[in-house]
Amino acid sequence: MAHRVVVNPVTRIEGHAKIILEIDDGGQLASGHMQVLEIRGFEKLLQGMELAKMPQMTARLCGVCPAAHHLVATAAIEQGLGVTPPRDAKLLRELLYAGHVLHSHALSNFVLTGPDILLGIGAEAATRNVFSLLAIDPELSKTLLRIRSVGQRTVELVGGRGVHPVTAVPGGMAARPGADKLELIAGWGAEAASSLEKVIEVLKPKLAELEPLRQAAHLPYHSLALSNGGTVDLLEGEWVVVDPAGAEERRFAGPDYGHNLVEHVMPGSYMKSVQLKNPGPKNFFVGPLARLNVNSKMRTPKAQAYLDAFRAAGTPRLSAVDFIEARLIDMLGCAERMAAIAGGELGDGPVKAAVPAIGAGRFVGVIEAPRGILVHDYTTDDGGRIADVNLIVATQNNYDAIDCAVASLARHYLPQNNDEQLLNGVEFAMRCFDPCLACATHTAGRMPLTVELRRGGELLRSVRRGGAS
Repeated sequence: MAHRVVVNPVTRIEGHAKIILEIDDGGQLASGHMQVLEIRGFEKLLQGMELAKMPQMTARLCGVCPAAHHLVATAAIEQGLGVTPPRDAKLLRELLYAGHVLHSHALSNFVLTGPDILLGIGAEAATRNVFSLLAIDPELSKTLLRIRSVGQRTVELVGGRGVHPVTAVPGGMAARPGADKLELIAGWGAEAASSLEKVIEVLKPKLAELEPLRQAAHLPYHSLALSNGGTVDLLEGEWVVVDPAGAEERRFAGPDYGHNLVEHVMPGSYMKSVQLKNPGPKNFFVGPLARLNVNSKMRTPKAQAYLDAFRAAGTPRLSAVDFIEARLIDMLGCAERMAAIAGGELGDGPVKAAVPAIGAGRFVGVIEAPRGILVHDYTTDDGGRIADVNLIVATQNNYDAIDCAVASLARHYLPQNNDEQLLNGVEFAMRCFDPCLACATHTAGRMPLTVELRRGGELLRSVRRGGAS
């Protein structure tokens, strides 16, 4: 008999969601879906506010990726005004953001997904957590948490606050850290890079044990990421799409995203998904794996060596599990950039350019959030207040891919007739993407409601908000 399996709540993610698996009469998976349960309505809340305040306001959309929203809002204002920040301002932003990405990825790979990798999907749910890691290998756990800490401290010293940074302003930066703080950050970057190389060697055999899951969680999707001349760049670049065979499918500038992407409502969820259009629709994914599929170069030597080895195993890499290794390469590149920028690359030039008054116009900012492409699109009135706003958050871009991976691992585990493994596996599939749901559920008034009346599995009547069917 057909039945439904529900994982509610999904643990070790940011936000609130459940996974719904529909099993048909033959015991085969009919569908797998992540249902996002929260709504925060930011696109409505921001209307009427002054555009100049967006870097501070949007940093508070999320406590996990505040630096991403802080910097993309600043970039949007500069794009609309035609302002280019000075070189040292760009370097300070990169330094701040390298710390943020290091911290964010460490949280995902070590605290949230780490127990699955190091303890195994088969470990009991009650013991598959970061506290068990601390008990089993205290030194490794301390190293992992130390890497996360130096990233967060870097955000604090450069951004003014550890959680909601404030120093990026239209035209540049409001302040720069002193020489003593830069010396600290340079040391932290070198320390983190050295530690990450050791951690990667520990994780390699553990990731190899996940090979059956890597093959099962195949994503036959396009990859979308920013590219700066073929180099991974988190803050600047063209949008580039690579198809599942590795061929470039298209490239376009940030303000042209509306001609290439379309958002659509997902069943029973407060979060919308995004697909490629013209031609389309086509599914895609974003994030650290997409960045490495689109680009062949990193800006630092150690990260480049690992990227070369990663791509040598095949490119593009198209498994949800590959996100974990890609995240490690991202982290290594960020740690190296922290050491390089704070250790001497940053000069003593100006950090702020003149900015004209804000009036009516359109302002589009695009950066690579830790989880992938992030868009802030504002339209203002004559007084510089927001008349309309569209936010496309990385996890929205990954929604279809998350559902694909959840369904794929459900199909992998269903024949084993082990419910605990099934539940663990589909949760792990979702965690591979490091979903951040709080800032992705921003559209108000779009939640469909359907009530189904059934008897013995037979659908008698379906009532939907707006009418019956």
